[in-house]
Amino acid sequence: MKILKFLIVIGALSLLCQSCASPPSPESGQQGNAPLVDLGNGICQQNNGLMWQVESTKTLSGGQEALDYVRDLTLGNHGDWRLPSKLELYELCQLFEMNLGGNCPIKLRGSYWATNGEIHAGEWEAYPICGGSELKYLRSKSGRVRAVRP
Repeated sequence: MKILKFLIVIGALSLLCQSCASPPSPESGQQGNAPLVDLGNGICQQNNGLMWQVESTKTLSGGQEALDYVRDLTLGNHGDWRLPSKLELYELCQLFEMNLGGNCPIKLRGSYWATNGEIHAGEWEAYPICGGSELKYLRSKSGRVRAVRP
């Protein structure tokens, strides 16, 4: 009986690992699979049209401070910068996890401010699973701003 249970668990893990170890293909249509291009003016652009600030701010301790920063930011003749959503930050991290960052010099370390109705800081941390990696969101009390537009 124990051997049967063991074989069932091993079989289930094998199926799980087969599905999570292979990254989605670019033709799958998933937003965020597009490589990033360094525009050379402190901005990297995704094929989906999003532009990302290359340099992040120092660590900011409050959401209002993060909002004030993006409100006052003018970069590359653009003044419509904003805080990214948690999903947009996830997609950016996925690009780099899948080695699709292109020539973009963005460094993704630490917590960043995001907004999804409420303003919060957190980071997507990669951890190994099934021969690949999975991203897990960890909330934080402070973070940097990596502005995005539009």
